[in-house]
Amino acid sequence: MAFDDTDSRMGHCTTHLGYRVVGSLLTQGCTFSHYPRLVRLNPNIPFKTRGNAAVCLDFESDRPEDVFETAESLLRELSDVENGANSGAIFLAGELRAPIFRPLYEAAVCGVVNWKKIAKILEGEGIRHAVLGNGMGLVGAAASLGFTEADDHTYELIAYRRPENCGTPRAIDPESVIQVEREMFPHTLNNYDYGSRRLLIAPHGPDPVFLGIRADSPAVSLEAFRSVRYGEELAGHMIYLSNQCTDAHLTSPLALPLSAYSSGWVEGSVRSLEDGEGRHLYITLVVAGSVVPAAVYEPAGDLLRMARRLTRGDRLRVFGGVRRASTRHPAILNVEKIEVLRTEPKLRRENPLCEKCGRTTKSEGRAKGFQCRSCGARLRESRKRVTIVPRGIEPGVYLPSPGAQRHLTKQLVRYGREVHSPHAIVDGWISPYGVRPLRVPARSRR
Repeated sequence: MAFDDTDSRMGHCTTHLGYRVVGSLLTQGCTFSHYPRLVRLNPNIPFKTRGNAAVCLDFESDRPEDVFETAESLLRELSDVENGANSGAIFLAGELRAPIFRPLYEAAVCGVVNWKKIAKILEGEGIRHAVLGNGMGLVGAAASLGFTEADDHTYELIAYRRPENCGTPRAIDPESVIQVEREMFPHTLNNYDYGSRRLLIAPHGPDPVFLGIRADSPAVSLEAFRSVRYGEELAGHMIYLSNQCTDAHLTSPLALPLSAYSSGWVEGSVRSLEDGEGRHLYITLVVAGSVVPAAVYEPAGDLLRMARRLTRGDRLRVFGGVRRASTRHPAILNVEKIEVLRTEPKLRRENPLCEKCGRTTKSEGRAKGFQCRSCGARLRESRKRVTIVPRGIEPGVYLPSPGAQRHLTKQLVRYGREVHSPHAIVDGWISPYGVRPLRVPARSRR
């Protein structure tokens, strides 16, 4: 069973629908031996709402038609169609048909997929589905069925608010989050930005999500949640297995010329760098004989500071999403990550040092050698000495500051620590009854 596009910018959340459906199915005797899956798709799609996330649920039931009816009823109740949601749901009994859905996931995580194509496939296969609005949510629902536990994955515990609290400020003690990060790093992922001193676990809109804690295992996410202090009574929480923090959208090379809204990477050499409005940096790359424009924007923070140290000739692999061309500008690669493959040495030419006293010499004219400014000794050497100037940049992977990273951005700490085998279900993975909050001092609220 899978869902997508139930939220709008006014509220609601697809993961909250997943939480409500799981809670309802548990009361009907369904069993879960796999974590619900939270699947992020191409973040560069312009018609997404917020995080472009779909939800997929695997469970066992001897009454699939009854539970499908329950899920479809909740879909209609919790989709914000009035404010633009275009929900889609797929109800599939039996084994997942990977040959159908896997290619759709691979296409939807890095490109654009037509929802009418999905509807045609589902109808041709006789797979039950439901749509609200224009049905565009079928794309995410179908794609989420193609993401599996064998893919690199992480976990996120998402806690939900009671309806009466939605739209009010979230009261979370930042010091408790910092303490969690200090004690559990590197097993927690991107929950606090030390540079901006900003909490990354909580959204700011009117949606029902109170907080989300990302980690490399469900046990760590649960332990971290229990260590965070907050100031309201919650509706409950649930742990998702997710493709977040995996760079799933950046695994493939981009075709040239650049195609609007696609995600991936190009490899080439720096041709030029130019500052733009808003302190943005524009990089011109030469890729396989073609010129490719790229942009690193001011909010990228750490990545922008590194990019300003680049110079002509540096060899890079540049990752990101393509902004479509306009009447004023060509298609451009919005940079999300840079891998420096090779740097051009920066050379400095200086007069040689005196062989007697070690002081700097001065030139006596073209091809006439040098004389020491201090002791007057003459050098027969007529060539200047060449030194390599440190550039403050080395080959390696560079990311934006944590607060500017995408949900899918793979943190440096995860390189070499990928997860391809699922963790077992832990006690407390879902709580439909909430957890009594620990009060937060008013001065610490965010």
